[in-house]
Amino acid sequence: ILLGCAAMANRLAASRSPYLRQHQDNPVDWWPWGGAAFAEARRLDRPVFVSIGYAACHWCHVMAHESFEDPRTAALMNARYVSIKVDREELPEVDAIYLAAIQVQGEGGGWPLSAWCRPDGKPFFLGTYFPPVSGRGRAGFADMLTMLADAYADERAKVDENVDALMEGLVQVDRFYRVGRPGAVAAEAVVTAQTVIAAGRTVAQRCDGRGGLAGAPKFPNSSVHEVLGRAARLPFGAPARAAYLGWAKAMITGGIYDHVGGGWARYAVDDRWLVPHFEKMLYDNGQLLAISADALALVAADPAEASTAAALREVLVDSVAFLDRELTDPAGGLFASLDADSEGEEGRYYVWTPAQVRAALGVVDALQLCRAYGVTDDGNFEHATTVLSRVTPRGAGSDERALAELRQRLLAARAARVRPGTDDKVLTGWNALAITGLLRAWAVTAHAPARALAERVGHFLATRMLSGDGGDSAGGAAVTLARVYSQGQVEHEGTLDDYAFTARAFLDLAEATGEAAWWRRGVALLEVVRARFVAEVGGELVVYLTGADDSGVLVHRPESHHDGAMPSGAGVAVEQLVRVGLIADDRAALVLAERILRERLPGAQPVAQARLYCALDTLLHHDVLVVTAGAGADDLRAAARACFAPSLMLAGPWAAPSWHAGKAAGPGGVARAYLCRGTTCSPPIDTPAALVAALVATER
Repeated sequence: ILLGCAAMANRLAASRSPYLRQHQDNPVDWWPWGGAAFAEARRLDRPVFVSIGYAACHWCHVMAHESFEDPRTAALMNARYVSIKVDREELPEVDAIYLAAIQVQGEGGGWPLSAWCRPDGKPFFLGTYFPPVSGRGRAGFADMLTMLADAYADERAKVDENVDALMEGLVQVDRFYRVGRPGAVAAEAVVTAQTVIAAGRTVAQRCDGRGGLAGAPKFPNSSVHEVLGRAARLPFGAPARAAYLGWAKAMITGGIYDHVGGGWARYAVDDRWLVPHFEKMLYDNGQLLAISADALALVAADPAEASTAAALREVLVDSVAFLDRELTDPAGGLFASLDADSEGEEGRYYVWTPAQVRAALGVVDALQLCRAYGVTDDGNFEHATTVLSRVTPRGAGSDERALAELRQRLLAARAARVRPGTDDKVLTGWNALAITGLLRAWAVTAHAPARALAERVGHFLATRMLSGDGGDSAGGAAVTLARVYSQGQVEHEGTLDDYAFTARAFLDLAEATGEAAWWRRGVALLEVVRARFVAEVGGELVVYLTGADDSGVLVHRPESHHDGAMPSGAGVAVEQLVRVGLIADDRAALVLAERILRERLPGAQPVAQARLYCALDTLLHHDVLVVTAGAGADDLRAAARACFAPSLMLAGPWAAPSWHAGKAAGPGGVARAYLCRGTTCSPPIDTPAALVAALVATER
């Protein structure tokens, strides 16, 4: 008899998290994150094992199958630990603490993240995936469980020393990102165009000829990618422009992009974007819509890039269709992710053999598709299968239309396969990233379904996730924002990321629709950011990821300071403060944004804190567009939106009166545009072509 193993579903069965429910039948006596679990650990004087992952994580599934489903391993965990399972997407603040701690320990982070803690939650050892048994110079999970439980029982002083070192390390990491490294440039020298230009040059130098940052695995790193785009339109921007476009092209031709169904996988395991890690995350797809749309805007008027423009347009349309088809919740939001695995194999749903293509398309059509997308008998993935990537140059329009039709037939055939699992929770911040990407795709392509989906998701966030008067009246009373919607219920207070990303999305919706209620909602969320997440500590501004922890469960209040797969909430918030400060003449917002930039940018690293450089660029190089009422107003706004002008802002009806003062319509009431940079506005612009010419000027 194996004592301590559950005979039925464990506590996780009551969770609304799809990831936690994946573990509800484990023999491990799992606890969800919360004070009750730590109280039990204190009562038993046992260490706590915290396992952090997410539903689409391939290696999380592997470790679950090898260890958490194993009765003997579970018996060991149940006898010597209180074990907690965490969905990192629901509780990013918990994930942030232990992810930072493993890096303090000197190891790379990743998931599954495994943390051994005292009953107070403070870690004394961390790791990621562990094989079930020791071998090949690597400790097995069962041996780690025994060794660390013994250490807690018999060597408590050493455990406490480890805890103290890790906790001090967390403080020092936050301080490093907050104040920079020794010898950094003086704050007064930071807020200049040269800072953005230098950041673009630094990133371009770290890119390789295959697109993106050198090395493997390759991640989209969308915030870093955007820094290149910002620098591309500034003096000496040619290397940044080349790196920006090379990166964008590589990610729409390689296997990280799903050429059959649209959308991008989370990362590529190689340095050529060829073979992906197959899970599809909403946060990546939202950001990559924006990146691809900006790339299209950058090349749209260049005849030498006509094939690139056509490919980007096709990718944008197909990826919007992917979101609508595969990630849409009936309530109006977008699901979090699709799993990497199906039928127990990573990538099985997405890969092809020549025989499978022939069965779907017939011999002649299969030959055409296999030639274009590199499907061979040897394959480029496991079991002689092929991840599709575009290996031939784009052909004439008729050839590409034929290939598009073949891809649609292949998509229909793929639909008969067993689909990967869907993490059907709706996450506020991720949906906000999608809104921004969808609206950018619409702006550049005029693809109406992109805007329609963005508005639908926006209304979901405004009606389901936002509480309080966030724009339904002119008062703009205090609001709160929930983070998670699952099984018809909302839970978990939003983090800074949720507030900042959603504020940006709502401001974007205001500019797209002309509806002032969206603007008021965005401003209301930024007011919460100022009040709840920004504080002055010891003469320095601290930007926290979370509000104050009233539960007392968190062992550290994590700060927001660097970008990862998603932009930092701090960086996005600063840029929106600049936006609101300029358009609404909110001097306090501008002062706060400038102070954060002056304190953070000295010594900041463009690859780690890219979003701050984007915010600085918006502060320095913003374009404010004022369009008068009258015939042709929509055409003027549409022409401006379609340009590559990443710091463009629209002074709509919500803007301070000074923006509209003295700006008259043309003869006969025809609309006119005025383009303002700094304190200077252009003469009236009467045509879309003239407005585009003014916006695409490269020397700033």
